[in-house]
Amino acid sequence: MTDRPSPSPESGSSGADARPTWWARPATVTAFVCAMIAIKLVMAGTTALIRDEAYYSLWALHPLQASYFDHPPAVAWFIKAGYALFGPSELAARLLAVLSIGPIALAIHRTALIIFADRRIAAFSVYAYAVTPGAMLGLLVITPDAPSMLFWMLSIWTAAELLRSGDGRWWIAFGLFAGLGLAAKYTGLFLGAGIVLWLVLDRRNWRWFASPWLYAGGALALAIFAPVIVWNLDNSLSSFEFQFGRSTRGLDVFHWSDVKHLPEFLASQVALLLPGLFILAIAAHWQFARHRDNRRDRGLALLVWTGVPALVYFISFSLHSAPQGNWTWPLYAQLSIIAVWAIFAWTPKAGWLRTVQNWTLRAQVPVGLMVTLAIFAQAQSQFVRLPFPDQTLAMHGWAEVTADLEAERERAGIATILARGYGLYGYLESYGRFAGHGYRVLPLDEFHRYGFVDLPDSDEAVDWPVFVAVHVSGTEPPGGPPAALADTSPPAQWFARLLRPAADGVPASAIDLYRLERPEPPLFGRD
Repeated sequence: MTDRPSPSPESGSSGADARPTWWARPATVTAFVCAMIAIKLVMAGTTALIRDEAYYSLWALHPLQASYFDHPPAVAWFIKAGYALFGPSELAARLLAVLSIGPIALAIHRTALIIFADRRIAAFSVYAYAVTPGAMLGLLVITPDAPSMLFWMLSIWTAAELLRSGDGRWWIAFGLFAGLGLAAKYTGLFLGAGIVLWLVLDRRNWRWFASPWLYAGGALALAIFAPVIVWNLDNSLSSFEFQFGRSTRGLDVFHWSDVKHLPEFLASQVALLLPGLFILAIAAHWQFARHRDNRRDRGLALLVWTGVPALVYFISFSLHSAPQGNWTWPLYAQLSIIAVWAIFAWTPKAGWLRTVQNWTLRAQVPVGLMVTLAIFAQAQSQFVRLPFPDQTLAMHGWAEVTADLEAERERAGIATILARGYGLYGYLESYGRFAGHGYRVLPLDEFHRYGFVDLPDSDEAVDWPVFVAVHVSGTEPPGGPPAALADTSPPAQWFARLLRPAADGVPASAIDLYRLERPEPPLFGRD
């Protein structure tokens, strides 16, 4: 490859001031982002929560905690804010996730403009990012990824402002957003490692090690994250152990067959970034590593080095275990900027790479929109039953099945439902609250997840008899009671099966109900 000269924030290029083509104008970018928000608001309000969303909704329906077994608390903050504004509903739960594309787009545009002084790169970076399936899904469903994606990119933006201005007070803003990112997902630790890497590897950044602003920003980030640390200390480090234990799981015994996880992981990234953006992001990193002039570009170095620790970890992890495709979503904003820079700043020698550049410039947005609209259409209508697991099947029928549950429990004179599994617990309580149903939901198992719930201290605090709810496919005949009740006396008695319809009206799954009298041994209050 050869480089076309690319303007940098130090160059004083007038590229940012030249009259941009129509699609690069701020008004056009703003209209596009608003259209994306509008489409996703419709989706958010017309589809049911997926399993993990229902579980995180459960966090927000109880008093907020400093942390949780599965993740830090920011996702509960987002959902709680939506519920406080509009009352419990699917749209309220997802509201802040959907709206986050606005500040992320602003941060992408501003960061690219600061670093490359080119409105085309700034505008197309927003377009390219917004239509990736990763951003479309990650900023629609409400999971810890949504606040993590938001606060990661806001942190990168503040670092770019620091680079532009040389004003150390930007470290305070960086510490604020980096700390909030840590309160969203432990992935934020890699951003801290990346910013240190950027500081260390460029002598021009060394002066910050003598600045009190750097340490003030670090102290602020630590202060925001401190409640999560304290919570873990009070809970036997359970959240740290659950999440960080994945890092070493499988390392003790290595099998060559485990290497299959690497191509699976890369394939997931091709699908979630789309092929052109994925290839150009890799090519840009290779170009950065090969050419000293690129490495000396402090803005480009910021984008690259802050992502390297996370990328190295995820690739290393995939050599022994299967990482999930969404783990990299916080990096997609800066990867989009890097890849779009590769479109406008390079003239590759390889013809195939020039084809990739041209294809991505012309096809990233329409292909991304078509892929996304296909996913959204499937979620809305289930127009085809897929031969592999379809997450969109969970996005309908929960209001109907919980209404049937309410009718059955009223007919039977039962007030309490015991739910097996955290997903079903989240669904039954969330949709019970959405509709104002009168039942009480308690967990049947996995009690370590529910430190935020005021669980009964003994079976005497439960209104017996109860229903035990078990989520099943609905195609098999009713089985015996759940394993957790296998040894109880009297035994649980099968009562009814409630079918959950998908969007096409065909049952997607079912809930089996068992009637349970007060059992021996007791379920609650045991050590």
